[in-house]
Amino acid sequence: MSRVVYFKIGDQVRSIQVTPAGDHFDVQVGERKFAIAARQGELGRLDLYVDGRRRRVYVARQGDRVYVWLDGETYTLFKTDTLFQADRRRRGARPGDDVRSSLEAAMPGKVLDVLVAEGDVVQRGDVLVLLEAMKMELRIQASQEGVVSKVWVRPGEVVERGQRLVEIT
Repeated sequence: MSRVVYFKIGDQVRSIQVTPAGDHFDVQVGERKFAIAARQGELGRLDLYVDGRRRRVYVARQGDRVYVWLDGETYTLFKTDTLFQADRRRRGARPGDDVRSSLEAAMPGKVLDVLVAEGDVVQRGDVLVLLEAMKMELRIQASQEGVVSKVWVRPGEVVERGQRLVEIT
């Protein structure tokens, strides 16, 4: 069973899909896929085997922060699941409720531009997609705060009324 986890690295939020696969995990970050096995060392050391290649990583946790040392660089990761859960509760959702918003084309048209990608964090009112319909440019905006979980269209694509464009969770 797959699990999606969101991490903030710098100013970017990334989604990481993790699927157990016997003695390793299949991990997808954006469009990239990896087979990862880990062996716990001492004092926060992990030996990761990424597609068979060993990488030594040191990890320390403090609250919602995870500090990762890899190849001479230190990365601070912020686990954002707790932020999104708090936002869901604020909007009246209970843990386990499926809170998602699917934005659809209000009329037939052509996709001029897609301004977001899967994993992007959006605020209510952010412009996600530009459509051209009846010689007008329509700005499709986020109806809620959240993470873009699916982009259904591409620039140049012709869409029908009611066709899904972007999904936010």
